[in-house]
Amino acid sequence: MPPHAPPTPPNAPGPVHLVVPHRPGADHSQLRARLEALEPLRQHAVQWHVPAQRAGIVQAADEAARAALLSGGIVVACGGDGTINAVATAAWRHEVPMGVIPAGTFNYFAREQSLSLDLSQAAADILQAQRRGDMRPVRVGYVNERMFLVNAAVGLYPRLLEQRELASRRFGRSRWVAVVSAVWSFFRPASARRWRVSLRAHRGADALVREEFFASTLFVGNNPLQLERLGIPQARDVAEGDHLAVLLLKPQDRWATARTVWHAAIGQLDRDEAVISLACSEMEVEPASWRPLQVKVAFDGEREWMPPPLRFRVEDRPLWLVAPTATAKDDEGAAAQAAPARAEPPPEPDPDPPGALPVPGTAPGLAAVAS
Repeated sequence: MPPHAPPTPPNAPGPVHLVVPHRPGADHSQLRARLEALEPLRQHAVQWHVPAQRAGIVQAADEAARAALLSGGIVVACGGDGTINAVATAAWRHEVPMGVIPAGTFNYFAREQSLSLDLSQAAADILQAQRRGDMRPVRVGYVNERMFLVNAAVGLYPRLLEQRELASRRFGRSRWVAVVSAVWSFFRPASARRWRVSLRAHRGADALVREEFFASTLFVGNNPLQLERLGIPQARDVAEGDHLAVLLLKPQDRWATARTVWHAAIGQLDRDEAVISLACSEMEVEPASWRPLQVKVAFDGEREWMPPPLRFRVEDRPLWLVAPTATAKDDEGAAAQAAPARAEPPPEPDPDPPGALPVPGTAPGLAAVAS
C-alpha cells in the first residue's frame, strides 16, 4: 500500500460519533441499552446517529462523518459488515478516522483487523487508541463507485444474500441461519452468464489480460481471513499487497455443487474443479453476449443494481482505522517466535490443485495484450 500520512489528531480527543443501524423493535432497544451501559462510552462524549429506517444507514453515516470532521472527533460503526461498509465509505470520503464495535454475524472485517468482539472491550480499545493517536491504514476496494472491505460479487452470490436476509427475518440472525440459507441457495437452479474479463495483474503493469468465462458467480475478495477460510491461495497476495482475489464458479449439477459446498466448508476450495481463482490489482467485467442495462452487485452484504462494465480496483488512499497498535495477531506472532521449535518431518508436496491459480494475474487460456 502506498505511504499516506494519517489524519492529525487534535490536542484533546473529540467526541465519538456512534452509528448504529436501524433494527426492528426489541433488537434495536436491546442493542442500544447494551451500548449505553458500556462504561467506556459513559465516560466519553458520544453523539448517536441512528437512522429511522434500514435504508437510511448511508445518510446517517455521512452525517456522522461530517460531524466528526467538524468536531475533531471520530466516527464509530457498531454493527455488521454492511454497517461498517457505510461508515467506512463516509469516513474515507471525508478523511476522518474510524473505529469499529463489531456486532454482526460473521464480523470478517473485525476479525481480520484483530479487533475485540466484546462490545465493552472494543469500545475501550477505540477510546484508548484515540487518546494515543493510534491509527492503522486499511486497504479498500471499489466496484464502480461503491467501496467494499470484505467482498463484492455478481451472479449467484447476491441471490444467496437475499435468501439469507429472508431467513434471518423469519428465524433470527445467527450463523446457523446464514449457513443453512447459503447451502439452500447453492442447491437451487442457478443461471450462468458469459463474462468478458479484462484485468491488470499488478499496479502499474503495462500488460492487460483479457478472456471470457462462462460462470454462475464472479466473486472478488478483499479480506484475507475470509479467503483463507475458504482455502483460496490468493489470500496471500491480498494480505501482502495491493491485490484483490477473484473467484469464478463454473455452472454445475447438484452433485458437483454439493462437492463445492463441502470444499468451501472445510477450507479446500482451491481443490475444486469448478473454481478458478486468480489475483489482480484492477479488473473490468461486463457481459460478453447480451448486455443488460444493469447488473445486481453484492458488496459487504449489501446489494445494488449497477450499469456494466463493472470496474473493480484497489484505492491508493487508505481508510484510517482507530485501533490499538498491538493486535492479537502481533501477540500470536510473538508467542510463536518465543515458543521452542519442534522437529517435524517435512510435509509431502501437494499436487497442483485444479482450477487454482497461485500466480497473480494469470490463468489458463488468458492472453496478455498491450493496454
